[in-house]
Amino acid sequence: MLENRFRADIQGLRGLAVAAVVLFHAWPKALPGGFVGVDIFFAISGFLIGGHLQRDSLTGQASLLTFYHKRARRLLPALLVMLATTLGLGGILLSPDNYQELARTALSSALFASNIDFYLFSGYFDQQAELRPLLHTWSLSVEEQFYLLFPFLLFMVIKWRPSALVPLTLLGIMGGVILSEWGLRHSPTGAYFLLPFRGFEFLIGALAAYLPAPRKDRPILRPLALATLGLCMVWLTPDMPFPGLRAGVPSFATAVLLWVGRFPLPRQTGGMLAGGMLGAGFLGRISYSLYLWHWPLMAFLRSLAGEVPDALMALCVGVSVILAWLSWRYIEQPFARLPTGHSPILRWSAVGLALIMLPAWGIWHGQGIPQRFAPQVLALYDAAQDISPWRESCHQDDRDRKPYARTCRLGGSGAPPLVVWGDSHGAELAAALARNQPLRQITASACPPVLGPVLPRRPQCARANQRMLTAISGDPAVETVLLAMNREAYPELPAQVLQDGLRETVTRLRQAGKRVILLGQIPNPHRDPAQSAGNALRFGRLAATAIPDPEAHSARLRAWAEIEQQLVTADRIIRIDPRKRLCAGGECPFVMGGEVLYFNDTHPSMAGARRLAEQIRAEAADILPQPRTPTPPRMSHRVNSADRVAIRGEFNF
Repeated sequence: MLENRFRADIQGLRGLAVAAVVLFHAWPKALPGGFVGVDIFFAISGFLIGGHLQRDSLTGQASLLTFYHKRARRLLPALLVMLATTLGLGGILLSPDNYQELARTALSSALFASNIDFYLFSGYFDQQAELRPLLHTWSLSVEEQFYLLFPFLLFMVIKWRPSALVPLTLLGIMGGVILSEWGLRHSPTGAYFLLPFRGFEFLIGALAAYLPAPRKDRPILRPLALATLGLCMVWLTPDMPFPGLRAGVPSFATAVLLWVGRFPLPRQTGGMLAGGMLGAGFLGRISYSLYLWHWPLMAFLRSLAGEVPDALMALCVGVSVILAWLSWRYIEQPFARLPTGHSPILRWSAVGLALIMLPAWGIWHGQGIPQRFAPQVLALYDAAQDISPWRESCHQDDRDRKPYARTCRLGGSGAPPLVVWGDSHGAELAAALARNQPLRQITASACPPVLGPVLPRRPQCARANQRMLTAISGDPAVETVLLAMNREAYPELPAQVLQDGLRETVTRLRQAGKRVILLGQIPNPHRDPAQSAGNALRFGRLAATAIPDPEAHSARLRAWAEIEQQLVTADRIIRIDPRKRLCAGGECPFVMGGEVLYFNDTHPSMAGARRLAEQIRAEAADILPQPRTPTPPRMSHRVNSADRVAIRGEFNF
């Protein structure tokens, strides 16, 4: 049974965890595995909640109402203030689309369901993750969902079979790891965000509370466990499949520290371990508020400035720490000192939730309140919706791969002679080409048209590509295949592996008698271009509206270009370089002729795709099937021709 005493080492672990998360969010390349700080928090929560509930149940003091009252008093006040502040800042800084999404996620965060929200509504290529001000609340939602379910299960076990607690916890851990590994192969996004795939991390922490306390100090385990955590923070990267078994490593190391800490050390020694070895007494106290405040500030800063200089990011981190201390001192502490009573705190919690949810619902229902902006600004912000009208119905993800016969035929009836085959970089391009040319669209998120390599986050991609190649090769109507892919989207695989896979695709297509068009790398803005363009019109040049020519600054992209140029030497293969239409003077602007060329941080808008389609028709005319009369272009739902003229006249990038 868990001991009832203050643990300075747990405060230190909290400080270590939040420091890792903040550093990772600020400078991800400096601490690539800092995201495991969340897993440390999960293990700590499982240890404390599981241990306290077990002790209260065995001593006859268990009360679910008291438990939830303490959780509400601990979590809700600071969370609600952060949500209100974020909604207020979003009303000043965000475009209607982004503000509407912020309102929706504020609603789900207030209901502790934002992890489900991000799973259901956040595709792999939606708004850049680092620009979502409330993305970090997913972990709070996972914790609260654990708090809702776990006490009932624990009380049932203790009531009917107390001796089975440890074996059942071990069984839950093993089953959770297996389920998480399965999720990584079948739904990586779900495995990351949803409780069933994360619950084993809490159980690992709870196990440290259920096992008998050590009878003597085991000093060797502390440095080993700390070294394991440090290794995770520098070895793991966001590109690796996670959580799965990998998440068990930091969770287990945390559990070891929590279990060893149950042996009562002298107060002076315990304090030295927490403050010296973990260096986190102060950060541990403000860890919850620091976690709440740091991410919205960073998201808003990146939304405004694009690439944030290190000095400015350091200032942002400093401001986050100050806000966290103020939140801890004037919000967390006063509520923590309130007497234990169910009605007042629960009643005020309901009032606070209503004060957040009602305006958030109004913002969401009001489509982000576009009335805040002039029509010219709205026209730029609207580029976030300038996507293919067939993206939802024709573009695929890894969970729903269509057979060749069911893939979309655009631009005319009959068997199309052109196939656009690619990852999501091909979706808008297919729609733009279909204005003049019947074609078949075969595009899927994060699934490049390469043969051989298996992408960990898209396990179905390799098999689907093989099936598509066989079908395309055997389709006598297909004359030409256009291959498109985002070469910057797959850092988890060596470039050589992808290049060999592309070479194999081209070779097999040529053996089948198909003509091939290779689309070179489309420049990726790596920021929200519509938000940046609108902000530039509102705030002047504070917001960046161009990036340096990526191929000129990336050895990886230059290597791709060289490999593809070698393929071009073969008969009837053409390579199209998008930079000729989308870049000039060593820069690649987001806006040309009053049109935003990208709808998000890595994908061309229909405006950008139309420019590429014109380039392809001009440079590959010899091998493209005979075009037909073009159809009128689709205009975005909030932009009219008058706005386009106004933009061209008033805002010339």
